[in-house]
Amino acid sequence: MAKIIAARLETQPAADRALAALRSAGFDEVTSFYLNPPGQHSEYPIGGDAHHDEGTKKSGKTAAAGATVGGVAGLAIGTAVGAAAEPGFTAVAAVAGAGVGAYVGSLAGGLSGATAGDPRESTLEEPVEREAGVMVAVRADADGAADRIIGVLRANGAQDIERAHGEWRDGQWVDFDPRRTPQLIDG
Repeated sequence: MAKIIAARLETQPAADRALAALRSAGFDEVTSFYLNPPGQHSEYPIGGDAHHDEGTKKSGKTAAAGATVGGVAGLAIGTAVGAAAEPGFTAVAAVAGAGVGAYVGSLAGGLSGATAGDPRESTLEEPVEREAGVMVAVRADADGAADRIIGVLRANGAQDIERAHGEWRDGQWVDFDPRRTPQLIDG
């Protein structure tokens, strides 16, 4: 794992100036990349990086079970009501009863699967809401490099300067995770 110092800058021109200053100070392993606004980190196939609550883990399964039970009950009730009302109305009443029963059952099942739970049992951290901007990252493995890098970044208006350990390959920080809590350096 490489030692990395990274910071956020507001604009690409500001990041370019910081990169040039870092190179002038003798740091060759530098990179920059755009950090999307919170919620747009594409952590899921359909986009986004929304956090889920532990209490909702089972809600999909219980909603499906509720829809099945509700659909069967609605079908039975609809058939009985349709037969009592008028013989030609039985099929329509049965389908309508099954639909309404499935809807109500899935709603009840989904809500029963979403439990509040004990917050002390949660092992997930709340997601980090990093601000958007251009991240500049510098490999800082050499002795004393971190302090010099921090000085150059501060002199160039960098914000949210952090220390990290990560995989540095082909001049890039390849395992950067925008949702990981940064180890900020107090300024």
